[in-house]
Amino acid sequence: MATQKSDGKRLTIREFAQALGVSTATVSRAIHGRGRISDETRARILAQMEQLGYTPNLHAQSLARRRSMAVALEYLGAVEVLADSFLVELARGIQKSLVPHQYRLLLNLTGDQKYRRSVVRQWIRARVVDGVVIVANPCVDIRWLHTLAAEGIPTVWIAYDIPQRLPDRVAVVQLDTSNGWSEAIAYLRQLGHQQLGYLGAHREDPALEIVQHAASMHGVRISPILFAQGETPAHGYQATLQLLQAHSLPTALLVRTDLLAFGALQALQQNGVAVPQDMSVVGHDDLPLAQWMNPPLSSIQVDYALLGRHAVELLLHLIDHPDRAVAPVRIATRFIARHSTAPVNTLQ
Repeated sequence: MATQKSDGKRLTIREFAQALGVSTATVSRAIHGRGRISDETRARILAQMEQLGYTPNLHAQSLARRRSMAVALEYLGAVEVLADSFLVELARGIQKSLVPHQYRLLLNLTGDQKYRRSVVRQWIRARVVDGVVIVANPCVDIRWLHTLAAEGIPTVWIAYDIPQRLPDRVAVVQLDTSNGWSEAIAYLRQLGHQQLGYLGAHREDPALEIVQHAASMHGVRISPILFAQGETPAHGYQATLQLLQAHSLPTALLVRTDLLAFGALQALQQNGVAVPQDMSVVGHDDLPLAQWMNPPLSSIQVDYALLGRHAVELLLHLIDHPDRAVAPVRIATRFIARHSTAPVNTLQ
């Protein structure tokens, strides 16, 4: 059996089907995983695609379906996607859920917010994408919400809040952090901690209000409260140096993100504050690297796979049924205790 056309041109689906002795419809079913086809036949066809060098014409498929079979993921913050492990894990969760539906994920990796928004609108107007997943920072941007709605593009927001009224073709996956923060504070209270510091990333972030409410419920105090000048470990390091200048240090530190917590750990340890003997530290996001820190970081876990799956399900529903509204989906966080938290050192 020949492995490629002698003239170097790409095989058509008809030529590929003839080489295998099957119909073009069978090849199509094997590629898309839909319709009546045995697992054995599908496996054989997919293996022969690699051997014969046949590549489906995605442009032609898009024209036939009147869809681009691509989805954009956009983040409204200033940080670049690949510089934020939370966004990387979320993108992985979304991509994993898109694969069975034959959709591709498009990312704009620049950190320039205005440019990114401009590119997303170009993708929408040029029909490069069929839908958009927006990661809020941390709340839904009402102006951008209505801007995208005016483009008529199906949009799913991943956010901490849900606007009272959503435009057509818009859905929300709510990341509810209250459960995780409450579990973390309850755990620290059981360990004897009564004064907890808080290191945030943004003053407008609703996380502080959630933390303060949970602290009130569990009878602990949040003091001091600091905000980093950015979202990287370096910013967490610098903010923690300011914390160490406070007259009364907390016995535990709640940090808004793991990235900030990584910097906080280093700042504490380099300045003679042992973790967790002198101060416990809790992060948020439970990034894969958290368990490999020294000590392993206690953190509030986000289920990225579940978050991505629900975002994709809502988006595909909006694409397939543009006239049907969809109810918001709530995803709760949970606390994971590791070695960066311990009972209060009563000898201090």
